[in-house]
Amino acid sequence: MAYTRILLLLSLTLLLVTAGCTYTLPGLAEEAEENKEHDQAVFHPPDETPQPVSTDQPATQVSARGVTSVARMEIWAETMDFGGFHDMDGLIIKYRFFDSMNRPVSFERTSISMEVSIYSPETDRRNNPVTPRRLYRGFYTIHRSLPEDNYQLRGIWIPYSDIDLKSLDRGIGRIDVKATMPHGPVFEAEERYFWPVR
Repeated sequence: MAYTRILLLLSLTLLLVTAGCTYTLPGLAEEAEENKEHDQAVFHPPDETPQPVSTDQPATQVSARGVTSVARMEIWAETMDFGGFHDMDGLIIKYRFFDSMNRPVSFERTSISMEVSIYSPETDRRNNPVTPRRLYRGFYTIHRSLPEDNYQLRGIWIPYSDIDLKSLDRGIGRIDVKATMPHGPVFEAEERYFWPVR
């Protein structure tokens, strides 16, 4: 009886371990690599103005209709703390697009240029009023809308080490994002914070 239980436990353990390795199968690995290319935002150096990039694959019917129906954009940011990996700590800028009837717009395989600017608050650490200073500016290209579910790592990642904070800066006061659509329109959104980074 004990031998049967041990054999059953070993079989169950082997089954659970192999279930976690599904991306090692050839067919799934190729599909994961194909999707990975479109899941990540592309960084452009600050001195280079990004141009909309056409992809090798034609946009699907849903994606073409989705992007052209965008009427507004909203953004928000989430902090990411990776524990001991402090050089990876930072912000994830989330974005969502809506049509003229305020319905979420989904798209994929479409290139949208995003310019992200981060500013300091209107007061410093001594509570003196100051003119907000730009702490960061970066250019990215996104290829798909964010899914409705809460995927914590999806979005535009900005490490704290790239944000130019001085000793008297209170943290992040405002985040501005400008999105340039492939067919021409430009949408802007902002989020205001009083966010100590250190």
